[in-house]
Amino acid sequence: MNFEISSCRDKRDLREFVNLPFRLYPPESSWVGSLIRQDMRLLDSVRHPFWRTARRELFLARENGKAVGRIAAIIDEKFNSYAHEKCGAFGFFECVDDREIAHALLDRARSWHLEQGMKFMRGPLNPSTNYTCGMLVSGFEYPPVLMMPWNPPWYPRLLETYPLFKEQDLFAYLIEREKLSPPEWLAEDVARLREENRFSFRTASKATMAGDIRSMLEIYRVSWANNWGFSPLSKEEADELVHELKGIVDPEFFVLFFHGDEPAAGMVALPDLNPLLKRLRGRLGLSTIWHWWQSRQQIRRGYRIMLFGIKPEYRLLGLPLLLFDYLLKTARKRPDLEWVEGSWVLEDNNAICDLIEDFGGVIQKRYRIYRQDIRP
Repeated sequence: MNFEISSCRDKRDLREFVNLPFRLYPPESSWVGSLIRQDMRLLDSVRHPFWRTARRELFLARENGKAVGRIAAIIDEKFNSYAHEKCGAFGFFECVDDREIAHALLDRARSWHLEQGMKFMRGPLNPSTNYTCGMLVSGFEYPPVLMMPWNPPWYPRLLETYPLFKEQDLFAYLIEREKLSPPEWLAEDVARLREENRFSFRTASKATMAGDIRSMLEIYRVSWANNWGFSPLSKEEADELVHELKGIVDPEFFVLFFHGDEPAAGMVALPDLNPLLKRLRGRLGLSTIWHWWQSRQQIRRGYRIMLFGIKPEYRLLGLPLLLFDYLLKTARKRPDLEWVEGSWVLEDNNAICDLIEDFGGVIQKRYRIYRQDIRP
């Protein structure tokens, strides 16, 4: 064995941890990195609000002094308290195609979780289901959309030979503009719901954006409360998300439905900024505006449905149909828009899966959350 595993102990190690995938993935690969400064903040256990109720240990694998793999061991106390579990998460996994190195990284995460009294290990969570999560297991030929991961085909093999086992799959649905059309019976239901006029709706605006995002996050909290893997956001995390989203949300693709004055449902679809991020390779600089100009046409082609939620008391009143009907009409107004990705959707969320498929969506990518029991 000519490699070693060590914990990240200072900012220099953290920067090496964050920069590693930019070295592992050549520019021509499908992988798209987020901004390095964002990842540095996300992993900063002092500055980022997620770590006020969580803790982590970061591990780097080095071969001949050169980083070749990484993993984070994470304990989200807020989630464990909410779900009544003893879950130790692993995330931010990257590795060369070497089973021995990958398994050594997983061993270190597993040992740390055992020391902390956890009963099982789950991942990849980066660092929870409210951020990026999952490992791509099918659809490798398609590029990832904004805030969704991509990894090479050998990653699942590295995990499954450890062994880690599938716990849940997450679907990414492709909804092409030209195929975004409900069957006749569904169109009749939508027309009837519009005539009933039970709900009003409005889109966000610059003036209402921050408050509307908070309303959407509350809808998300209530509507997802009983779903697998749900982890509530703290107020500070919600504030962080508001700050991150308000500058990139397209108001026309952010709709809230109301029952009287009560927010009942909502949907946020973000423009796919990955063509720009692909060019930036993690760094902003003098060339950023030029890169944006060069990628603007690609950005206009696609959107990702990032947030979608309906409060439980309104689910049987036709709101899912109205939300997707709004998406259909808005997409048809945009001549440049070619597709929308709905991601991610739990594989056992049959109601939403059926609805997306009724509107012409097809599963394009599949992501997996793995698990291993580590203590009786």
